[in-house]
Amino acid sequence: MFYIFHGEDDFSAKEKLAQLRKSLGDDPAMVDLNATEIDGKNASIGEIVNAANALPFLSPKRLVVVTNFLGRFGRSKNDAEQMEKLISVLKTLPETTELVFWDTATLKKNHPVMKFGMLQKNCVHYFGAPQKQNLPRWIDGRVKQKGARIEYQAVQALATVVGDDLRALDNEIEKLVLYVGSERPISLADVELLCPYTADAETFAMANAIGRRDVRAALDQLHKRLEEGQNPLAILAGIASQFRGLLEVKDMAAAGLTPMQIAREKGWRSDFAAKKRLEEARNFSGERLVQIFSILRDTDFAIKTGEIEPVLALDVLVSRLCGVR
Repeated sequence: MFYIFHGEDDFSAKEKLAQLRKSLGDDPAMVDLNATEIDGKNASIGEIVNAANALPFLSPKRLVVVTNFLGRFGRSKNDAEQMEKLISVLKTLPETTELVFWDTATLKKNHPVMKFGMLQKNCVHYFGAPQKQNLPRWIDGRVKQKGARIEYQAVQALATVVGDDLRALDNEIEKLVLYVGSERPISLADVELLCPYTADAETFAMANAIGRRDVRAALDQLHKRLEEGQNPLAILAGIASQFRGLLEVKDMAAAGLTPMQIAREKGWRSDFAAKKRLEEARNFSGERLVQIFSILRDTDFAIKTGEIEPVLALDVLVSRLCGVR
């Protein structure tokens, strides 16, 4: 049988290939003997035919993967002839061969081999780049695949922090599942604790905890960063930056901008981050943000003048921010 894998989502395509490799047996050495990968950018049809016609060694099946081959051929007369030749080969493919054409770009539906493949059962598999609005569903499904559960807020946080990098998302989900297990759902607090994907995300998690007036979570985030060796003044600057960002998106929303428009203005890849920050901004009135900036300014002055030890100053800061009314 032959397959056509195409599209920009190489993570999902590789998972499908891994499933095909499993069908070759449990012995990794034997699997390697019966699996061949051909770089299609320079391969000829004759080379593919030879690999496809080879008999498997002590295995019922042989897997041949040809990468980025079909996309080489356009609409020229010679290309059409080459594709017709390939189609004739596919019609007589040995039953012992699983032949996969894997193109990391999206192929056109009028491509001759695509048109032939669409007439076959379970042949063409499209792995398109994930749509931003589908990420939460993908995350939830992935967690369930691993035998765990996840809360809505935790899903949204992962989508915001990691974005559409499915490989990175899967790594973070695996870490969370191993930490939480199946006894309870993965929570927002778990994501904030284990998945500070960037320094900005760590600060965002701290601002999130402050918005909930969760002193313990906020202090946990603070000391996690201190233990990683981050400079107290850099942490303070990051906290100030987060609150300036919350004030900014709050003002943008008040001016009538949608989350997508805010994301474009800020240069974010999707509206997930904008929606999350708008959600957090609702925890702070304009008056409260003014109070917070005043406390941040006082803390900065106290540290720089040596009035208070930096780590203690940050502890006091976080406690005061969580208690501001």
